Amino acid sequence: MKTLTLKPASSEAYAPSVWEGVWVVNKPAGMTSSKVLHGLRKTARMQKMGFLGTLDPIATGVLPIFVGWATKIIPFIPNNPKGYRAVMILGQKRDTQDRSGQVVFSTPEALPERPQVEAVFEEFIGSREQVPPSFSALKYKGKPLYQWARQGIPIVKPPRQITIDTLKVLQMEGERVTFEMFCSPGTYVRTLCHDVGERLGCGAYLDQLQRIQSGPFTLAQAQPLERIQKASGEEEIKALKIPLEKILEGFPQVRMEWKWKEIIKQGGVIGSDLGGGPLTAIETGKPIFLTSPRGELWAVYQKVGHPKQGFKPIRVII
Repeated sequence: MKTLTLKPASSEAYAPSVWEGVWVVNKPAGMTSSKVLHGLRKTARMQKMGFLGTLDPIATGVLPIFVGWATKIIPFIPNNPKGYRAVMILGQKRDTQDRSGQVVFSTPEALPERPQVEAVFEEFIGSREQVPPSFSALKYKGKPLYQWARQGIPIVKPPRQITIDTLKVLQMEGERVTFEMFCSPGTYVRTLCHDVGERLGCGAYLDQLQRIQSGPFTLAQAQPLERIQKASGEEEIKALKIPLEKILEGFPQVRMEWKWKEIIKQGGVIGSDLGGGPLTAIETGKPIFLTSPRGELWAVYQKVGHPKQGFKPIRVII
């Protein structure tokens, strides 16, 4: 796929398209993650994009999108933890485990009180197995499970190991339970609601879902897609992106001298005196980010065996 980029003004400059980088979109309800990506593609007129962690159409919140060169660093960005605020409805079960489905059970009994819900929430904290919902984007024989389910052929996938770090009730009014959770990637919040409803004996389904964190990216950084699409001028566009220093926060980094540029560009191995400073503390195989004297990202390298063997590239950006 072709990427629209601006050519460097000089041999020592790297001037990517203003749209390249990382955006945190506040996904609106009713739109698929792919549709959000398509909207940004039309605005930026670039094809090379990807997102970190899909969201169901009913969900809102944090959807990190990587554009241009930034797609090369997706494998190195932590996808953990995931944070959510959600609303669960007690008293009914639905075939999709969320509000989009058909009611398959309604309890004739009185609904549980908040202390009962909180006690069951406690049981779900920690590592456990979770069976993915049959209405999901997971695939079986090349087709998403929801397509099989809509044909009356629900496919049951084997359970997966998940971890729920925190799970707490924020508010409870009648059948509506507003809660917050932080968990491992791959955790289905609607399945959690269903399983909690089973444990309470009254049934439950997911009514609203907002992702408030995805790895290092938070809701405070998220911008509405409409605002991004209406941005005009280089400075306004840049102001809506996540600064590179925030993306690489917590990763080992070395600011290189200009003399290293061509060696790095050609994927050359470089010595253990990387950038003029010893990096003996870097673990073998761990990624290290190399930047230009001005702070632009040049490449991702890793230590090879013994420190004297130096560092080799695993992703070249320039």
